[in-house]
Amino acid sequence: MALIVAVVLLDSGHAFSKYSTWSSQMETSLLQDQGFKQWKWLESDCDNCQIMLVPNSDEVQTIQVRRFIQALAVNKSDLQKIYKVSGEEYTLLAQMSVGILGRETLFGESARYKVKEAIPWAVSLAKVMRSVATGKMVDPNSRGLTQIKFLPAAVVEKYGITSENLDVPENAAIATMGYLIEALKQMKNRIKTYHLDHITPEKYADYLPYIYFGRSRALIDKTAIPEQNNYVQALKKYMSMIDVFERQP
Repeated sequence: MALIVAVVLLDSGHAFSKYSTWSSQMETSLLQDQGFKQWKWLESDCDNCQIMLVPNSDEVQTIQVRRFIQALAVNKSDLQKIYKVSGEEYTLLAQMSVGILGRETLFGESARYKVKEAIPWAVSLAKVMRSVATGKMVDPNSRGLTQIKFLPAAVVEKYGITSENLDVPENAAIATMGYLIEALKQMKNRIKTYHLDHITPEKYADYLPYIYFGRSRALIDKTAIPEQNNYVQALKKYMSMIDVFERQP
């Protein structure tokens, strides 16, 4: 915690630019001195490890991202208890949530996101008009830093998160984790029910985004091609901008 606070104080709210490489190296060195080791999916089976996420790119060297990733680390134990999710899977989904933050709103910096949040009523009106024209049902507005449509009931109850406060990085992080944990359970059920043997744990990060962006049917139909999907590829690029470390309790 002290390490995060110290680094956040250095940040004015914008990208570090010339300091980013130095900052990442310093953080990594400090974490290693404190007993943290690099985390890798499917190479760690530590259930109750403390985790830390370290930005390694200018794009994620902002206070907003720092608050988001700090919330992922701080709330790990509580969210694991709520959802009965393993530490290994939690950490993968934490890294994926940063990828979603980048893909959906460019880490809260995209002009489109800022306009949508400034006038959500206009977005709703446009959806109603489209619904009248097409005869299709009106979908809920995607809200917040990770553009969530449906808030997980468990995090709403425990944390008081609503669609109106998803612009708060901590709320967005917790809600995104809750959604992804539930989505992973859904995907596992579909793998078993529909014999989707090609979706192995090594490929969870390739196929889970289809549930997040509303194309889960492509998993069942076996028409999902992550290698050719722009959303998936962008998400994985943004995931790589964060290094993950863990420490045994």
